Amino acid sequence: MDDVQTDAVTGVVLTAADVMSSPVVTVRADTPIAPAAALLASHGFTAAPVLGRDGNVVGMVTEGDLVRGRFSSDAAEATTAVLVDDVMTPPPAALCPDDDLADVAAAMVASDVRSVPIMDGAELVGVVTWRDLLRVVARHERTPEQVRRRRGLRA
Repeated sequence: MDDVQTDAVTGVVLTAADVMSSPVVTVRADTPIAPAAALLASHGFTAAPVLGRDGNVVGMVTEGDLVRGRFSSDAAEATTAVLVDDVMTPPPAALCPDDDLADVAAAMVASDVRSVPIMDGAELVGVVTWRDLLRVVARHERTPEQVRRRRGLRA
């Protein structure tokens, strides 16, 4: 992905901050799974960061986490988990807004995750997903200005 991440002429590198979704839609760990599933579905998201009582990121909840075990022909086999905390995935290593997008992609591959939280210190500032990376590749975006132009932001 290096050819997509660094413009050969300017040497400009795309970062997590350039492509991340922000502000972040989050779910609390004590949220029942049905409202969490409705939240993901209504926003068209495949995952969301999970916040604990203290507001810190404690995990990620995915579509798969929320659906797994909900459909079974044998009611006894169905999972009894009812809260996001019961089904969420532990948080992957959080990345920083200024991390090179190639490093973000490599971390996602290494962790086998489809989305990662982007943290500025202890503050959750964004999420990068495979879809964000795919847009950059599909549109041949090589600079932050190209991404901002597509998003309708000032360059």
